This record gives sequence, C-alpha cells and structure tokens, in this order.
Amino acid sequence: MKRITIAGTGAWGTALATHAARTGLGVSLLGRRPDLVERLRSTRLHPALPGAPPIPDGVDVSTDAEAAFAGADAILWCVSVQATGQELSRLKGTIPQGTPVVAASKGLELGTGRRTTEVIRQVLGRDSGIAVLSGPTFALEVARGLPAAAVVASIDEELSASIQALLSSPTMRLYRSPDVLGVEIAGASKNVVAIAAGLVDGLSLGQNTRAALLTRALAEIRRLGLKLGGAPETFSGLAGVGDLILTATGDLSRNRRVGLALASGKTLDEALASLGGEVAEGVPTASVLAQLAREHGVEMPIAEAVVAILSGRIPPLDAVTRLMTRGLKEEAR
Repeated sequence: MKRITIAGTGAWGTALATHAARTGLGVSLLGRRPDLVERLRSTRLHPALPGAPPIPDGVDVSTDAEAAFAGADAILWCVSVQATGQELSRLKGTIPQGTPVVAASKGLELGTGRRTTEVIRQVLGRDSGIAVLSGPTFALEVARGLPAAAVVASIDEELSASIQALLSSPTMRLYRSPDVLGVEIAGASKNVVAIAAGLVDGLSLGQNTRAALLTRALAEIRRLGLKLGGAPETFSGLAGVGDLILTATGDLSRNRRVGLALASGKTLDEALASLGGEVAEGVPTASVLAQLAREHGVEMPIAEAVVAILSGRIPPLDAVTRLMTRGLKEEAR
C-alpha cells in the first residue's frame, strides 16, 4: 500500500487526509498540538469541518513526526505559510531527504516574501523533490467527497505525474503543470482579492461591482505573475481564475468572511476571531503582495486598497471611490 503523511491538522490537512484514505492510501496525519491531536484521534471529527464525515479509521493521527514520516511515499505540507519556516526547522531532522514534499498551503511569508515552496527548499536545503498542490478546493467539500479539480506543479515532470497519480480519484481530478511560481502567486493573491470581494458583498455594492472587481483583480494577478516569470496559461486555469472565483464568491471562504465582517463594522481582530482559530492567509499576505508588486514595478491597485483597509488607513467606501476615479486607461494595460 502506498502511504502519505500530511503535516498540519487544520481543516485542509484533515480534509486531504480523509480524501487520501478514501482512495486507499495509508495516511498519517501529523499535528503539533497534543490537545487537538487527541481530540481528532478520539472524536474523528474536526471542529472546522461541520457536516464532514468522520476521519477514516485508517488515518493515524499523531504528534510523533519520526513515526509519521517513516516509509511515506510523499509528504503533503498543510501548515500555514507563516508558520512553515519554524515548523520545518523543528521537523527537518525527521523528514527523509528522498521523500517528496508537496506544498498545499497558500500565501507569502511576512518579512521575506517567500512562497511556501521557497521556504521548503531553503529550510530543507534541497533543490529537488518539491511540488505544489493548488486550485479551487474548499476543505469541507473535499472532506465530503464532492467532485473537485486541482493542479499539481513541479519543475520535475516525473514528480508531478507521480503525485497526480497518487492523489487522483473519481472525486478529485488533478492536472499537471511545470509552473510552480505562477501557481503559488495565483494561490496567494486570490486570498487578498477574496477579502475585497467580501467587502463588496457586505457593503451591498451589487453584482456589477463584484464582476468588475474579480476581472480587474485577475488582470493584476496575471501582471505580477508574468513579471515574475509565471506562465500566462496558469492564470486562466484552475490555480488562477478557478481558485479566484471560488474563494471570492463561496460562503466557505475564510478570506471572504473577513471582508464581510469588516463591512459589518467589526474590527480586524474581531473579524479574525470569528473564524474560530482557522487562518485567513490573505490578511498577512496582502502587505507582502503589495510590496512585491511595488518592488517589480507592477501596479496592483486592488491589493493596495485591501492593505489600506486592513491597516485602518482608509474606510472601505473611500477605497472604492479611489479605485473608480483612478486615471483612465486601456483595458489591456
């Protein structure tokens, strides 16, 4: 039997563990907090996945990293990007050098701007055996076994093909891509846009506004991605427009819920507290994304507006006015 280890006991890691077990894989779900691990082990239910089926009995939930990683055919890394550096540093002595690591968390690291695969590469000191899994996949729906599609990207085509074969099933269709950078930039950026979409919906600005926001946001993401070396087709694919549409319009989106909460008058701290301990990665990523764009001479006015709103420098409606009254230009620019 093939085996995988999933690092991170959040909603996404638990959903992937449930999916992998359903496909017939042996699964270890590795957590850091003994209290949460014991709760998952005893109840087989994750508090952030209401309505999901129990975690299959075949999933071994543990804090024992050495045992969890031993014999794994692949490691799915589901720890948030902001915690990845510290957690990888803690675990790197137990991660076999030849075992592929697949980044399944989206965002940009505060202070460094690193993507998850860049953190993995630098902390583990490896140039191969790294991939990324991304796309329009709400954790709850994956846990419930509803049909979904995503993309596996790696510069090593053999690796991406092996991960594709390992995790694909009748309810999860995976595609391959060589564009690791583009997939990660798209995945990080869409979380920032989802906050803006939540603000638009929460302020009842209408569906015209939402459509305009998503279209122009995609143009921003594509501009930055291409400038950094991403492939154009990535941004019209599952990791690009697919994930953007889902996260910006779906009620299960944590980042969208942050925008809705801010629109209702809650503070940022109150909005984050309402997520029940789950992470809205778009909040820390927003300032990093805007800084990255400035460093590369790429205009991202929507991302800049989200940063200004999150920092309290400007009310949401004023940000809308500023965006709508910017200098007129050609659409393709």
